[in-house]
Amino acid sequence: MTTIKSKNDRKSSLKVKMGSVEEFFSTVESVMRRADKNELVKPQVRTLSFEDPMEMLHFLSTAKLKLIRRIRQHPDSISNLAKDTHRKVSAVTRDVNELEKVGIVKTHSVVNPGHGRHKIIELTATNLKLEASI
Repeated sequence: MTTIKSKNDRKSSLKVKMGSVEEFFSTVESVMRRADKNELVKPQVRTLSFEDPMEMLHFLSTAKLKLIRRIRQHPDSISNLAKDTHRKVSAVTRDVNELEKVGIVKTHSVVNPGHGRHKIIELTATNLKLEASI
């Protein structure tokens, strides 16, 4: 199990783990039953589940983990991330798009004085917990 933390852990957490479809629906059913009974439903840790360990390993490649660590140190533009990680802009763009699609990173525009606007990539959670069981 690997945990990637930042200096400020007051934000949200994201758990990336192995899990079955049945487990997902069981969790949803449990939450819905509590809601139906007007019971307090505590916020859950956001979870990204993979059924197949190979899918998880493919998705969270070494390159993506390095990219996540770099973004955690300093949110930045794709071109700067590519330069700092010694990768092609197209490869970093692809990885950022995949990470954004599942909610690990988000992109926002900022004013770049004299040069218009540029996009900054940042993590959506300060604590990223990776769990795998085989």
